[in-house]
Amino acid sequence: MKYKKIFILFLFLISITFSSCAFKNNKKTDESNSVSDINSNLTLNNKKEKKPKGEPYLVGVAPDDYNMDYDTSRLKSLNEKKSKFYPKDGVKGIYFNPYSANDPKSLKKIVNLIDSTKLNTVVIDVKDDWGNITCDFKSNDKDIKYATDKIIDAKDFISKMHSKGIYVIARITTFKDSVMSEKHPDWGFKLNDGSLLVNGLGESFVNPYMDEVRNYNLKIAELAANAGFDEIQFDYVRFAEGFENMGDNLYYSKGKWENLKMKDGDKRVNAITSFVKDAREVLQDYDTPCGVDVFGYSMQVGRADGIGQDFKEISNQADVMSSMIYPSHWGFYAFDIAKPDLEPYELVKRYLKEEQKEFSEIEHKPQSRPWIQDFTASWIGSGNYMEYDKEAVEAQIKAIYDSGQNEFLLWNSASKYTKDVDY
Repeated sequence: MKYKKIFILFLFLISITFSSCAFKNNKKTDESNSVSDINSNLTLNNKKEKKPKGEPYLVGVAPDDYNMDYDTSRLKSLNEKKSKFYPKDGVKGIYFNPYSANDPKSLKKIVNLIDSTKLNTVVIDVKDDWGNITCDFKSNDKDIKYATDKIIDAKDFISKMHSKGIYVIARITTFKDSVMSEKHPDWGFKLNDGSLLVNGLGESFVNPYMDEVRNYNLKIAELAANAGFDEIQFDYVRFAEGFENMGDNLYYSKGKWENLKMKDGDKRVNAITSFVKDAREVLQDYDTPCGVDVFGYSMQVGRADGIGQDFKEISNQADVMSSMIYPSHWGFYAFDIAKPDLEPYELVKRYLKEEQKEFSEIEHKPQSRPWIQDFTASWIGSGNYMEYDKEAVEAQIKAIYDSGQNEFLLWNSASKYTKDVDY
């Protein structure tokens, strides 16, 4: 009996101890919530509200929680992050060159095109293919100031688009950035003679391994979300083409991946995939969807570790995937089509069939929104291309609808679109 009383007393003391711990944890949670409540009432520059981040559960609070990596950005789905301007019948958009958008006549022409058709969305460069930032976000960041070209007034442009019910996507050319590689040569990839690696057009890439590079692009995305863009779309989220064949002859930092026991291709894939995850988490604070552009062949090969793109891994992290499936950009006999540019319907249909299968095998299925072409690719040679007229554009769109999908984006670099297309 004596030992029984001692045992009961022992259990009682343990109970008090755990109750005290629970009280302290609850107090901490209450204090944390009060800060979140304050933050939730704040807005940045009276624009898009920044949401407080979620926090992982404390060990002991939830019995089944073992302090695992808690992905707070998965607290909301794409549907929960859609703005009120997200088209009910799906995004049907066009690329709008910011330099054209700055011209009143071109702007009126594009708005009239959207007004008179089923089109409902514009994609506009916030950071263009050279690295110029086209909007003045009034940032104090020295690098952002340096790259800003002040082509469009973001607030005014978004307001005009929204007044017409148009969904507005900000495109960010991510790791192809000649402006920053010139300003910060150490952000780029250097040859033996110390010069920067450039492509045939004189363009250069910055290093996805470097925190400075990654954070720079994330800052731009955050500024765009705060300015009111409905969605952020990251393009060139990759290493340069053929990097696997020249990486050993280049000088560059691998950052925190330097000493990891991984193959170089796996390091590149991990760097790119983790950037997309970081971007989605940053944009979660603004309830802004995160979209990614990829080469269509990334899906076909599955893992393009030369450029660092694993289709499934990136798709699992993105809210929206926009594969560039222009018929002109495929080699002979892609998808068993001898000359893909001559068969736009079959190319798009066969691509989407395979993409749907890939998406069915991942945990977080993104919205499929492929890029299709409204341009003529005469450079691929006589007999291999055709004029992309009304019928050719409509054939691609029909293939999308026939595949059970309802979203697409049309690309024309000069924003000159075919007349009288039934979208």
